[in-house]
Amino acid sequence: PAHTPELAARYSNLLEELYQEMDEVLGEVMQRLDDNTTLLVLSDHGFAPYYHSFNLNTWLLERGYAHLRPDVGREAEFLLAVDWTRTRAYGLGLNALYLNLRGREREGIVEPGPEADALRAELARALLALREPKTGQTVITRVDLAAQAYSGLHASEAPDLLIGYNRGYRAGWGTVLGGFPAQVLEDNREPWSGDHCIDFTLVPGVLLSNRKIRADSPTLTDVAPTILAEFGLKKPETMEGQSVFAPQPPRNR
Repeated sequence: PAHTPELAARYSNLLEELYQEMDEVLGEVMQRLDDNTTLLVLSDHGFAPYYHSFNLNTWLLERGYAHLRPDVGREAEFLLAVDWTRTRAYGLGLNALYLNLRGREREGIVEPGPEADALRAELARALLALREPKTGQTVITRVDLAAQAYSGLHASEAPDLLIGYNRGYRAGWGTVLGGFPAQVLEDNREPWSGDHCIDFTLVPGVLLSNRKIRADSPTLTDVAPTILAEFGLKKPETMEGQSVFAPQPPRNR
């Protein structure tokens, strides 16, 4: 977003040229295949522009969900500025929102059960209602409950809410490290101007093969079962997904 005309002239064709080089490599590989060899080409996600940063912790602070200690600067990293005796929710990492849950966090104040469920729903509604003040653009296009998105033995260790940002938006660097920058929304002026840590439906990956893919909606969890099946191996009972070369019912994702 902050590029100069000189940089634009130098790099404007770079991505297209890289794709052309990869196509050439793929063509060379395909010439060497026999009829018994399966080829999979995988991109686990796409990319989107990153024009604006959303500072989740600052938003939580302004809404009264988080509170700061008076003796620590607000941009101290790793949540060192937080007053845990009054904070109900906090952000850490790129897409994660946690409740300060009693029995999980050391100084948790939110009771598990109905109180926590109500707070998760309240936060999700408020985040989905966010709009860019200047343009009216939606900032966040989906918020998933981790309890619905994840399963397995360690699902309880996941964040309470998973935030899916719209194209053009991403968690600010201050939020990623547990800080509280001055503004909720700010322009991204860094060279890092593209990202994929947003609403996963807006950055789908790519799956190509020299065999017919019969799955209607293949996902990343199908890749490992596909590879195992190609070697005649049975997938573990705990592994999700199916071979993409076998018919599958559509998924509600």
